[in-house]
Amino acid sequence: MATTNPTVYRLSIALIVFVLLTFILTITTYLFFKQRMDERAKAQVAEKASSEKQEALNTAQAENQKLREWIGAAEGSTLETIETDLNTLFANDFAGFNEEPKSYGKLVSWLRGQFRDKDKAVQSAKTDQEKTKKETEQQVAAAQKNLKAAEEAKSETEAKRQKQEQDFQTRWTEHESKQTELLKAQKGAEDKADRLELLIAEIAGGGQFLSANRQKDFTAKEAAKDRLDLIYAELRDRAKVIDEQNRILASLRVADRGLQETVLAATPKDDRIDGFDGRVISVDERDRSVLVSASSTRGIRPGMILHVFSPDDERPQAGDRKGVVEVTSIEGPALLRATIRRDSNRSPILAGDGVATSLWTAGTAPEVVIVGWVNLDEVGENDRERLVELVRRAGGRVVDSVTPMTAMVVDGGKPPVERGEEGFAEEARRQARNLKTAEQFGVRVVGIDALLDMLGLSRSALTSNSLPRAATR
Repeated sequence: MATTNPTVYRLSIALIVFVLLTFILTITTYLFFKQRMDERAKAQVAEKASSEKQEALNTAQAENQKLREWIGAAEGSTLETIETDLNTLFANDFAGFNEEPKSYGKLVSWLRGQFRDKDKAVQSAKTDQEKTKKETEQQVAAAQKNLKAAEEAKSETEAKRQKQEQDFQTRWTEHESKQTELLKAQKGAEDKADRLELLIAEIAGGGQFLSANRQKDFTAKEAAKDRLDLIYAELRDRAKVIDEQNRILASLRVADRGLQETVLAATPKDDRIDGFDGRVISVDERDRSVLVSASSTRGIRPGMILHVFSPDDERPQAGDRKGVVEVTSIEGPALLRATIRRDSNRSPILAGDGVATSLWTAGTAPEVVIVGWVNLDEVGENDRERLVELVRRAGGRVVDSVTPMTAMVVDGGKPPVERGEEGFAEEARRQARNLKTAEQFGVRVVGIDALLDMLGLSRSALTSNSLPRAATR
């Protein structure tokens, strides 16, 4: 018997063991993989079934969601809630829906029928509307036609109205022109009437200047014309006397020197006061006023300037006045109140002082004639109207020409050299004519400065546009 190699024996055993183990491993691996394949197949089947169920569930949920959207159910609302809401909807909003059992399908069918009925009604209403629209269009066309006719009639009426208005405006303009002429004529007539009344009043006050015989006749006459005839007769007689006296005076140039001086001494000077118009009877130093007694306060008005003189001289020089007072009120037929505008501490105004003014005579409003170029300031313009107003404020009356009744003539002279005499020719002729007449009638002629002095004014006061009021000493 052959001897066995142990190594080979061991390797054979090891190989057999390896083969057995490999077989067992193969069987085990096969069984394991077969089990896994069976489990995977089951898992795939289960997964497919689960997927189908999930898909069915998703489909059901989608359908459920779609149904919820269709019926307007809130998210998460239950069937009970949906049913309650549905019953409430049918009961409240679709009271006319009476199908049983109630469902959305039947509701839709019912609504479809309602819509068909409504559609028929709408179509009928639309037909009626179109018919009404057609009739309205016809009425609008007729109205437009009538409106066009009315507008044409209105245009024609407006044209007639404008023509009538133009005719009226033309007639109204003519009427206003005639009315203005009539008013102007009326104003002229009223002015003439006022002047006539003033003239009659002046004539009535002229009796005091007549002789005693004529004063009786004057009182007996009532008509102004008859009284004026008596005044003219008196003036003519006095003019004759004056002419005779002038002739006699002219012959004195060859007569005795002493006689000439006697006559000249008896002749009033232009710068002397002919006599006092009143007397100061009291002086109130508290309010700087005086009470003056006059023969008459007729013709005196507030604002008039009176000059105060010492009573020692009955015919003082005009420049010797003690002060100036301004009339403020008339206290009675022979009393007036005045405020002191100018006096001095050395020669204050006292009771008993004489009062006089060249622009007023008791009972009359003196006539003043202003001629020439009147310049009250340095501007060089003609200030005649301003001077006229000052004279009127002082109680005088400005007239155009000199008469025997004129109290004073104010000569302004010629215009400034730089202005020339253009446009002054007519006034120059009037100036020369009135100055000649004043010389014939013996009327006093003064300059502007002398007149302003009589009014208690100065050129500086006029230039500064401020008239002196009650003055302090």
